[in-house]
Amino acid sequence: MYLPLLSVIRLTTQVLMLGLVFAGPSSAQAEKVLRLGVVSLPGDLGNPYGSYTIPTVAAGLAVFDSLTVLDIDGVVQPWIAERWEVVDELTWHFTLKPNVKFSSGEPFDASAAAAALMYFASGDGLVEVVAQSVIDVESARAVDPLTLEIKTKQPNILLPRRLSGLRIPAPGPWAELGRKGFGMAPVGSGAFIATRWDTTRIELVANPNAWRPPQLDRIEMIGVPEVTTRVQGLITGAVDIAFDIGPDNGPLLERSGARLKFRPSGRIQVITFMSVGDSPVADLRVRQALNFAIDKQSIVDLLLGGAAEITGQAAVRGAFGYNPAVKPYPYDPDKARALLAEAGYPDGFDLSADMTLGAMAGDGSWYLQIAQDLAKIGVNVTYRPSPYPIHIRKIREGGWEGNAFSMDFNSLPSMDVLWPLRIHSCMWRAPWHCRPEWVPLIEDAEQEFDLEERRRKTQALVKLYHDEPTSIYLWEMPGVDGVSNRVTNFRPGQSFIDMAVIDLADD
Repeated sequence: MYLPLLSVIRLTTQVLMLGLVFAGPSSAQAEKVLRLGVVSLPGDLGNPYGSYTIPTVAAGLAVFDSLTVLDIDGVVQPWIAERWEVVDELTWHFTLKPNVKFSSGEPFDASAAAAALMYFASGDGLVEVVAQSVIDVESARAVDPLTLEIKTKQPNILLPRRLSGLRIPAPGPWAELGRKGFGMAPVGSGAFIATRWDTTRIELVANPNAWRPPQLDRIEMIGVPEVTTRVQGLITGAVDIAFDIGPDNGPLLERSGARLKFRPSGRIQVITFMSVGDSPVADLRVRQALNFAIDKQSIVDLLLGGAAEITGQAAVRGAFGYNPAVKPYPYDPDKARALLAEAGYPDGFDLSADMTLGAMAGDGSWYLQIAQDLAKIGVNVTYRPSPYPIHIRKIREGGWEGNAFSMDFNSLPSMDVLWPLRIHSCMWRAPWHCRPEWVPLIEDAEQEFDLEERRRKTQALVKLYHDEPTSIYLWEMPGVDGVSNRVTNFRPGQSFIDMAVIDLADD
């Protein structure tokens, strides 16, 4: 397939600019410099509370540490917290690793961890993306330098899991610089120190005093919105890792000394409904009809290289609350038409959906196929493309003009499906779907302190969200990254990459 001349010129220019952005002085060639190309840099700069998903959080994982982490299977593991115990249903004690320091020289002790948690408990941190992870923390204090006590407002048996998404900043610089100032000059305890962090570029250098010293000398990270440019950057050597590309790029990468790496994303891809207003998707029968109307398996097989699993629920496999009894909606356009007629739309209706393009390879193709499937039942879709940062801002604050938008059920950072269920409910600060009677069910499940009973209650909610869908469920989408063969020990887990162990082999 030939590209139009203008497209070829534009792509060539982007790749050349990418090479210039990453070009460094010749004296630096002996250094081990890992170069990352991502769809977008963190909107809140180096604020550790501004993101929890890969790749946006990748630089943060290099600079900051959390108390716990989740491994590849979604099992909570010790990190700065070496162990923990339940004192009572509202009280936990976490024992921290000794001799850990922030790059500013401050100790990473129980007081530093308590300061981070109290930022949220005081209410000041409710503006942050990760606030929902610790929304039920009542207080935190240092019992002694290495013993952190956390009290919760209600029982939460999954607290250690929830804490995996909370990265701890150095308390001194955070207090001195404030939230915005700290974002431009972040200070953590991780394997790397930030020397530049702005909207166009992130530069990190090795932290020689880190408790886990890195193998690399430097990391450079830039935003590359177009997936084609990220792939070409990997082929030309301008980047070593190109995040969020497509499975169809595998053969091309293999010929150029690179490979595909599949990463757990914790994410169910959906098109979610703005059902809080007066629109056709406010009717349950319409929402069910749209789920029956999409031939998801054909899209996965033909456009996603068979790399995704279709689904009918909010939880990825491996998440706490995944319900194996809940199956995907089958492709049944006749049933979809019957439901639309029953709802009063025998001739269909117009649907306007906001979406982003280029965040992953082939997304334009499957958006188009979804529109074609819906057109077969009389639903005429008009897409409204928007840049990724604006899309994220609307998710946080509202302001949608249509009646649907591309979204996900993201179980990260805790791999607990109650997290995305809260987001897709009245409990979100800018709700797009609100069923008040569901709120006490979510709250009851969250407060259940018996682990298996909590699992049962969560699975019942997952089934409810299937039976009365808030979205068109599509598939469980893995992250697909392109990785140079020079890169070793790149082993992404659930919202976690151990940046200290990544290395570059000699050419």
